[in-house]
Amino acid sequence: MKLSPVRMMLPCLLALPASGATAQVEMRAKPAPHEVSDPYQARILRARAHYEALRAGRLAAHDLTAQDLQDVIDFDRRVRGASLDTRSTAEKCVDAEVRRVGGHPSQLDWEVIRLKCR
Repeated sequence: MKLSPVRMMLPCLLALPASGATAQVEMRAKPAPHEVSDPYQARILRARAHYEALRAGRLAAHDLTAQDLQDVIDFDRRVRGASLDTRSTAEKCVDAEVRRVGGHPSQLDWEVIRLKCR
């Protein structure tokens, strides 16, 4: 899937601090059509506005819809550098099994892990 230039730049742009410490963020359920034409960008901008409002105490978590709250959580992870887990199911299984045996599996453990995590 090819990302548009706007989508490729959004993570970098959103990590930047807001322009001016006293800038007020106007929050709306949906952006005006003339402001943002990309729905993905609109969700990210709305998540950033909610994130800033939550941190400033102008908004409470229970005021957000489930989708908006999840968008804020994803935005917070992106800002803090905790990217989403992109490992395959098999890789996650192997990592979990290696942790289960204490981090140093024997040859027999590796064979069991290989069979278990196909």
